Amino acid sequence: MNLKPKLLIVDEDPAITMNLKVLLENRNCIVHTAKNAEEALSIIDKNDVNIMITGYKLPGMDGIELIRHSKRIRHDLQCLLTSAYADLQITIKAMKAGAVNFIRKPLKISEFSVAVDEAIDCLQGIRNFRTKILLVEDSTSIRKLELRMLMDTGFHNIVEAVNGEDAIEALEKNSDIGLIISDWNMPKKTGIELLEWLKTNDKFKHIPFIMATAQGAKKQVVEAFDKGANNYVIKPFGRRDLKIALEETLPKRKDIENNEVIPKRWSNKTVSGKTIIEIAHLPITDHIILGALKHLISTGELKPKHFDLKTQRMLLWNPVQRALERGEVDAVFILAPIAMDLFNFGMPIKLLLLTHKNGSICVTNSNIENISKQQDQQQKYFHNKSFYLPHLLSIHHMLSHQYFTKIGMNPGFTDDKDANLFLEVIPPIIMPDFQSKDKDVGGFMVAEPIGTKAIHQKIGQHLFLSSDLWDNHPCCALVMRNDLIEANQDAVQELVNMLVKAGKFVNDEPKIASEMAVSFLDSDKKMGLTSAMLSDVLKNQQNIKTDDLLPNLDDLDRIQQYMYHKMGYGELIDLEKFVDMRFAEIACKG
Repeated sequence: MNLKPKLLIVDEDPAITMNLKVLLENRNCIVHTAKNAEEALSIIDKNDVNIMITGYKLPGMDGIELIRHSKRIRHDLQCLLTSAYADLQITIKAMKAGAVNFIRKPLKISEFSVAVDEAIDCLQGIRNFRTKILLVEDSTSIRKLELRMLMDTGFHNIVEAVNGEDAIEALEKNSDIGLIISDWNMPKKTGIELLEWLKTNDKFKHIPFIMATAQGAKKQVVEAFDKGANNYVIKPFGRRDLKIALEETLPKRKDIENNEVIPKRWSNKTVSGKTIIEIAHLPITDHIILGALKHLISTGELKPKHFDLKTQRMLLWNPVQRALERGEVDAVFILAPIAMDLFNFGMPIKLLLLTHKNGSICVTNSNIENISKQQDQQQKYFHNKSFYLPHLLSIHHMLSHQYFTKIGMNPGFTDDKDANLFLEVIPPIIMPDFQSKDKDVGGFMVAEPIGTKAIHQKIGQHLFLSSDLWDNHPCCALVMRNDLIEANQDAVQELVNMLVKAGKFVNDEPKIASEMAVSFLDSDKKMGLTSAMLSDVLKNQQNIKTDDLLPNLDDLDRIQQYMYHKMGYGELIDLEKFVDMRFAEIACKG
């Protein structure tokens, strides 16, 4: 887009309006202003506005209602909501109304600029890509979520299909389809079967194909590319993940097919000569020891001599995995089965330390009758319902499979004719909200504090803790790139030593740790976490344990053996080559 972006600022505070107007005009934008929703709707109706930035609290109609009405006038309008209220429900309502971002007041120039840049990027990039998209997904809730992501990204010419057969009918009726985004596991005809049909049909084989699926193992990725897929997005994914896939539309699979070595990330040094170690993590209590370490360093209780710690908070597993693969970070806190799969496909990484033991919970739907502990009643409760997971390569998947098969259920996907409990992979943070609005969802299994938060909000009921099925089980681990390990062993040893100390601090001081964790896990205040909520999780070692982080090869082998032989996921790896025990053994002795 060569034209200047046209923005509308809506806020009842004239000082905020004027400051933002000056800031944006200095960035070569055309800026309109309004002090209420009525003025804003009139401006949108009469002007070619591209982006609207509105406050939540407005006289008369609030910001969320304004976004909803504005999108009816201009469906491609990029809407950002600003608010001093850090309520997760407000954020969810805003996103459902059509907002693409939420910015908390008081506004920080850096955060505001990033949000505006992303909106402008949509305008200047793929927003003008008018291709008609065929979206194929059998789950209604997930299809709606993906549809919203596409629309928020700038695509509005979308045809929906619920399975492969339905997709073929849609292709026959719509000769101008320019892109297919399809799930893998669907009834009647799967995504792979649809892809095979597509590539053998002269009329349609030229259409780019993106596989958007929970099948996240590299083996499945390779299979999809072998069949002719142009790109692959692993559930759960966010709008940015989908945007990247749309922009890339990869014509080849060089990175995966050739097991290309990831670019070396030359370790940065501080002025004093310390190694800068950058670690990506998720906002879950499984990763709380990283926040505890930052806290102990900031208070001076721990003083690293060899490293300087930087962290990146991410909301989904895919960005964490991608950051490690692309060398954007030095290390990650990640699900052990994901790391094992990456290692199996030649990624030069090592598992150095567990980040916790136990820590996950299964929550059922409060909108359905209270679930009985009797096996036959549980079968009746879960029969033909959906069940949410954060990732297929996870301890959550393994333990829920173990639990449900024990009570006589057959968990699987909708393309499995024998399945009577249907697995869906969605972002953990939206699990409670999706479940509360759909009686066909039986429950979910997730890392804390998301499950406890749902119980506190009375939209979920506790069924079991992961430790009830396997006490002291591993889950997430510190995984690091080989190049940093070998070049900076003193820094790596010191990091592992201090993470072990941080784990003991969390275990010994759950109240202080829970207060510290609110700002670390919920830095943007969108999750609505409280110290009381986190304290409920941390004070019970059956819920999560952080004082015993030494990796155990037998435990990791138990995971891979069960997932490979009982569930058909992943590959068996040489754990002695994958796990580097040197640093943890020293740290855990101290």
